[in-house]
Amino acid sequence: MATHKIAIQGVAGAFHDIAARRYFGTGGNTVEIIECETFADVCDAVMKNEATEGMMAIENTIAGSILPNYALLQAYNLSVIGETYVRIQHNLLALPGQKIQDIHTVQAHPMALLQCRDFFLMYPHIRVEEAFDTAGIARKIRQENIKGVAAIAGYLAAELYELETLAEGLESNKQNFTRFLAISRVANHLSREFDKTSLGFRVSHTSGSLSDALANFKRNRINLTKIQSIPVIGVPYEYTIHVDMTWEDVTDFEQAIKEFRPDALELRIFGIYKEGEKNIDLTTKHHITVGEDNAEEVIDAKKAEPKVMMEKVQPWQKWIQPAPTTKQEYLMIAGPCSAETEEQVLETARRIKATGKASVYRAGVWKPRTRAGGFEGHGIKALPWLQRAKEETGLLMGVEVATAQHVEDCLKYGIDVLWVGARTTGNPFSVQEIADAVRGTGVGMMVKNPISPDLELWIGALERLYLAGISNLVAIHRGFSTGEKTAYRNSPNWSLPMQFRSRLPHIPLINDPSHITGKRALLSEVAQKALDLGMDGFIIESHIDPDAAWTDAAQQLTPEDLRDMLDNLTWQPARHNHDDVQKLDTLRSSIDRLDAEFVDLLAARMNLVREIGEYKRHNNIEINQPARWQDVMQKRLAQGGKLKLPDSFIQDIFNRIHTESVDTQAK
Repeated sequence: MATHKIAIQGVAGAFHDIAARRYFGTGGNTVEIIECETFADVCDAVMKNEATEGMMAIENTIAGSILPNYALLQAYNLSVIGETYVRIQHNLLALPGQKIQDIHTVQAHPMALLQCRDFFLMYPHIRVEEAFDTAGIARKIRQENIKGVAAIAGYLAAELYELETLAEGLESNKQNFTRFLAISRVANHLSREFDKTSLGFRVSHTSGSLSDALANFKRNRINLTKIQSIPVIGVPYEYTIHVDMTWEDVTDFEQAIKEFRPDALELRIFGIYKEGEKNIDLTTKHHITVGEDNAEEVIDAKKAEPKVMMEKVQPWQKWIQPAPTTKQEYLMIAGPCSAETEEQVLETARRIKATGKASVYRAGVWKPRTRAGGFEGHGIKALPWLQRAKEETGLLMGVEVATAQHVEDCLKYGIDVLWVGARTTGNPFSVQEIADAVRGTGVGMMVKNPISPDLELWIGALERLYLAGISNLVAIHRGFSTGEKTAYRNSPNWSLPMQFRSRLPHIPLINDPSHITGKRALLSEVAQKALDLGMDGFIIESHIDPDAAWTDAAQQLTPEDLRDMLDNLTWQPARHNHDDVQKLDTLRSSIDRLDAEFVDLLAARMNLVREIGEYKRHNNIEINQPARWQDVMQKRLAQGGKLKLPDSFIQDIFNRIHTESVDTQAK
């Protein structure tokens, strides 16, 4: 653990502060903020050792590149050691006890005001005034106890200066992210730990010089993520080309730089670092603050009138841990596939509660069946049954929703957790409808993977919910329909949830063995596999009389059988280290690259074989040359022996290659 003194432009509570704490404040480290007026002051503070590191914005998804900060990278002898991405969510902050109708003036940076223009059109009585620092205005309101004036700033400013959030998510465009660079006097050393660099170079003013220089990177499998021209101060019409690039294998980068240097008049590597996470950025706070007896409303920035809220929202932390460290911390959701009768719902809930295994009770109220004519649920009629089960057992209630009306009905009856089913996840329009319906609520949301093995659809559904202000998210792995006959109802395709975990390590990931297997006899083996891979819990179907269930009878367990199955599993003490997952992905990527090269080499070899075949045909030479082939095989066996490869392995591979070569020449 260490203390980092981080220089930022602005005051504590600014988005630079959020970025600094996010990047440097992990692993028990503490962060002390050094406030600076300008970005040049940030660089000066790091250079003069007044700060250990600095945090500096470099680009925004709406405003674009921040060119003066690129110039600072060139002017100062500092190194980029990392990056982080922060979603810029603007909230309306004021002294406690006020309502939005009490605010007559809002002060904020011009860019923030521009991004929130649509919100203020709904409140013409509010006068907007430009100011230099958004978080600075928030601090001034607190220090001078200014009523009637509000600031536009992030959640951290509200916490630091004890201001009340009158409205969240004021920005019109939710796809507003800023990339921040961590800078230091000490550079990172090139190693396999890092996969990204920022560099600047100049090339001669001759035709094709730039494209020829950049071709070195393409040839060595380097991905150019950004190219930006920066004017050279004092030298008109001269530019430095700033490039960000990533790689899968560090040796590719080393080779690319080696080949690139002769083409560059100047080359400066600003830093080697690890690429930052670009996906869901959980900065949004809960839209509902739960008191002892009621829920306090926070205005939805998109709608002047609030939605129907739950009578009492359950704190999310009661049922989900950021990462389980003991058996009791794993998320366990259980209940019948369908809510069939009131007695069935209540008795199942009582018996699940008696096992002590689950914290959330699930039941299907709307059942999207594949074929018409089956039981498709009682709909809203079943929601009072769940409400009574909640009152009697204290379990949280979870229901699958597919439309905005489903959401509204569930909220009226105090349902705590909603999930998006596999069929709905595959339809972005339906997911967006649900996201709009839950906007401004504190409900927990879970998303099952789509029926097809499409990782982007799965992630996209979570992003839509997050951008609607829902930060209480869980992903459910329920298997995929591949059309292949297997022992399972849906193929688990374990690599996809592991890719999901690598992409979004901060989103809890639980397993649905019921829908993967379709058979209760197979539940245990799939559940164990999920635990072994580091998943955070389960959603499992349980019924008081499974064989008599109205839907999916074969995959349901009695509550008591569910208890016994869970007790017989080997529980992991904690989820697998994310670094280990990333390391596995890196190794697999390296194998993929080598496999691609291997195929390229085979293709090149076969092209030579065709040329040899043509030569033999024109010169009437026998195709099969046993002596030549024996010589080739002896050389490859000797080479393989030195590399500790089994003789049988070498013989199998090259005999197959030789057979294909002879067949090709014969054609």
